[in-house]
Amino acid sequence: MGGTAEQSVAEMPGVTLRPDLAFFPLDGDLVVFSPVSQTLVALNATAALIVRKLHEGVAAKAVAAEIARELNATADEADGWVVAALDSLAAQGLLTGGGPAAPAPAVPSAREEAVAQRRAKMPPLQAFEPRAEGRYRLLGTHALIRYAHRAQKRMVDAVIGHLGSDEAGEPNLIIDVQAEFPEDGHLSSNIYCDGKPEAQAAKLSGLGPQVKSALWTNAINAHDFLLDLHAGVVGKEGRCILLPAAAGSGKSSLTAALAHKGFGYYSDEVALIERGSFQVPPVPLAVCVKETGWDLMSRYFPELSSLPIHQRDDRKIVRYVPPRAASVQKSPALVSHIFFPLYRKDQPTRLEPLSRVAAFARLMDQCLALRQRLDHGNVQELVRWIAGIDCYALTFSSLDEAVACIEGVLAAP
Repeated sequence: MGGTAEQSVAEMPGVTLRPDLAFFPLDGDLVVFSPVSQTLVALNATAALIVRKLHEGVAAKAVAAEIARELNATADEADGWVVAALDSLAAQGLLTGGGPAAPAPAVPSAREEAVAQRRAKMPPLQAFEPRAEGRYRLLGTHALIRYAHRAQKRMVDAVIGHLGSDEAGEPNLIIDVQAEFPEDGHLSSNIYCDGKPEAQAAKLSGLGPQVKSALWTNAINAHDFLLDLHAGVVGKEGRCILLPAAAGSGKSSLTAALAHKGFGYYSDEVALIERGSFQVPPVPLAVCVKETGWDLMSRYFPELSSLPIHQRDDRKIVRYVPPRAASVQKSPALVSHIFFPLYRKDQPTRLEPLSRVAAFARLMDQCLALRQRLDHGNVQELVRWIAGIDCYALTFSSLDEAVACIEGVLAAP
């Protein structure tokens, strides 16, 4: 249904919006939601104007003419804007005939398929006498981990030991870590959660990240949240700020630098937006520092060079730095600001205000999971939530300058 870059609106005479769409104003922009396809689309002011006119029943060709008049644009400019907006809507399936009426079936990623295959090949859990045990608390999950070998606990505690708990009650998660010594002489571990195969670590260096992942995944799945965002989280004066970004954007480094500067620590990679309250609880996992960042991060963590070395499932060589106890926050907090960090070695550090609709789109790009199906009510709450948050794009080549930029924004009246 959408046009190409060269196609004119006159060549798309039958364009109409899907009848199930709901519209949510956000400042002067618009969020469009389809409950059938579970699609959210953020539109800038021009695209929002085009959609409003289409929603009013104005034909696409007439929309272009009205846009040209109202925005004092040429006919070609207006035609191009309308075609671009329709292309975007069609790509999301929001035009009649322009996409599926229901969400496409989820296709497992290559990594998910590999994990499922490895689990299927694992032997059933066999009873064993634990040589060591540990109890850990993350969110509402109280985990008991039973180790077949003491060296396993040492490596796991290097990653999650700071989450250790003195609780003596019944755990709601039991992780068993069996041990094998294959012909290569390395200590191999099979990991089971509540008796079910979870993961394998061929060497001791890979065990800590695998157990951390098992604990983290189970704790998040047991928590009541609306959004699970890939973001660093730090706090100041009872509020928190989000640092959402893809891997490799400098998110963890910036989170660590802010915590070193005196910000409270919530997490370097998980922001759970709780349903109803929209508060963010602490998920104080250890800061994961990749091998390429050891020299830089030793400035903030002098102990870094003495910490054990681990190999993640993606083969990255890392060290884990537990957060300092005094910096770890205990209570959930509301979000006051969102900064989208992007490290660029050869570019000047710059901070740019971001429209909330653009921030909303970027934020949803970093959404790893939705706990419940979206509907008119919770989408309206999401839009209302972000409408009260100041949002920025932060490109940086210097951590000190990036921290100064954030502090300057927070200090402004």
